[in-house]
Amino acid sequence: MGKVGAWLAGILATVIGGYAVWYFTRPPAVTTFEGMVYAGDAPVSKALVAVDLSGNAGANGAVHDVTDENGAYRIEFTGLPTGSGATLTVSATGYQNTTPRSVMAPLQTDIHVDFPLDALPAPPAPTPPSPTPPGPSAPVQHPVRPPSARIPRYIPKLAAQAKKFTVPQK
Repeated sequence: MGKVGAWLAGILATVIGGYAVWYFTRPPAVTTFEGMVYAGDAPVSKALVAVDLSGNAGANGAVHDVTDENGAYRIEFTGLPTGSGATLTVSATGYQNTTPRSVMAPLQTDIHVDFPLDALPAPPAPTPPSPTPPGPSAPVQHPVRPPSARIPRYIPKLAAQAKKFTVPQK
């Protein structure tokens, strides 16, 4: 019985030792925010995506990334505290501002958020002076593009293209 007990103790010590080595040498967790910015059925390039962290990690302000030609963004954080949350916003020239999106704590390791944008309305065309006497005129009708039912295909940024940030421990 002593040999079996010693054998089991050796196996148990190996398992516990292996777990301890893994636990103390594992890399810190990486939290990735990624997604796409699009308008209608086309991606929006050069849109500014901001991730503003809340909780213990939110003291340094928002972190920004610019979308690529496929409308994709990717921001990676290493070492976020467990109580962190985030608010994502997007702005792009020629488009209306979006409503900020909140992601509550605890954050998952992979967070995917897409942002549909609406184009700014075209300014009304100037009315040329009329040679006829003033009178009732027909209202000007501007063509309206119907909303598209197709969302463009998501082509993610590569991990090498991501904006990477390490959150200092407090």
